[in-house]
Amino acid sequence: MPLQIRRGTEAERQALASTPQVGELIFITDTKQLYVGDGTNLLRDITPITGYTDENAVDALASVLTASAHSGISFVYNDVANTLVATVSQPSLLQNLSLNGFDITGTGNISITGNLTVAGKLDADFQGTVSGDNSTILVDAVNNKINLDGTVKGNIVPDVSEAYDIGSSSLKFKDLYLSGTSLYIGAAQVTATGSAINLPAGSTVNGVTIMSGDESILTDIKGSVFADNSSILVDAVSASIVGNVNNETTTSEDLNAGVVILSGQGTTGQKAGLKIVTDGNADDNYDLITINCSQNNVTGPSLVFERSRDSSGTPVSVNSGDEIMSLSYFAYDTDDASQVAAVIEVKAEGTIASGAVPGNMGFYTANAGGTPTLGLGINSSQLLSVAGNTTTANSGSGTADVSGGVATYLKINIGGTEYAIPAYALVP
Repeated sequence: MPLQIRRGTEAERQALASTPQVGELIFITDTKQLYVGDGTNLLRDITPITGYTDENAVDALASVLTASAHSGISFVYNDVANTLVATVSQPSLLQNLSLNGFDITGTGNISITGNLTVAGKLDADFQGTVSGDNSTILVDAVNNKINLDGTVKGNIVPDVSEAYDIGSSSLKFKDLYLSGTSLYIGAAQVTATGSAINLPAGSTVNGVTIMSGDESILTDIKGSVFADNSSILVDAVSASIVGNVNNETTTSEDLNAGVVILSGQGTTGQKAGLKIVTDGNADDNYDLITINCSQNNVTGPSLVFERSRDSSGTPVSVNSGDEIMSLSYFAYDTDDASQVAAVIEVKAEGTIASGAVPGNMGFYTANAGGTPTLGLGINSSQLLSVAGNTTTANSGSGTADVSGGVATYLKINIGGTEYAIPAYALVP
């Protein structure tokens, strides 16, 4: 009869709780493996002496890897699938990497969250946004722009002369601030002295050369002229000269005097005209105004007074009673030179029609009270009026009948009665 030893299935081997005796033989009937007890380990922890397969080797190795202590790596064994999965913990790799003179080479990407510090030169194409230490974006990779706010620390010099523009006709810069004293445009240099701009000689405005200051008049000048106090001297809009003749005087008359083409009507107290001031110590034999006329006809120089209503641009007819002209003679009294002594005045009278403006001329002298009073008048009917200062009977009007250059009689109206005086009765 054959020798029988202790036996059982693999499941029974795993579940056996007693320790086999030293030298005791145990046969596993389903795996055909033979074990020898050592008197210390349980049967499930003993390596078989026969029937040891690749599966047994894998199981043993997996048991060692999964049971051992590791740093940054762990193993999971799947006995059915016969696989061993290793998992690496990243924090254990996030440490300083010392290459010790070696390189990192390969094809792929390196993704870094944080700062990349390079001691040396970074030789590579760069794609992305560039920011300063204060997080100011210098190069905006998203919008494809270079931001220069406060970042230019040196000269801006092109690599090729006269090849690039600053701005364009459609995209312009707003203001240009320069702290130097020179601006170079081509071969021209524009300099600054304080708040003034100095243009080089030969500069032009719209193709017309600007005066250099050495010549009296170089070209036509168009525009208004203002004094240092911003008062207008020459009004280019209304084509008039309104500046004072004497800007150093202090009296109201002198301050209102000036050369004016269009009078300042509507302005209270404003006087328009030409004022001539002479030195009282000058020689008596001098001319204040001289009008010289040299021509080959019988017409001599004259002063012409033109009067209309409305405006010079749209004139309309005068009305009867409108003053056409006046010559006023003023003298200096105890206060100022605004006291009138005599006046010659011409007015329109009667019916104003096309080609006909009847006129009336009056000669006034100031009485003892300083009031101008009509002394002699000639109306549009050539009637002469004489106004006295005693009774109305002394005033009247008259006409002279002249035939062949000789007066035959003179008619005088006094107090409503007309008197005819023969010419022979007139004392030459």
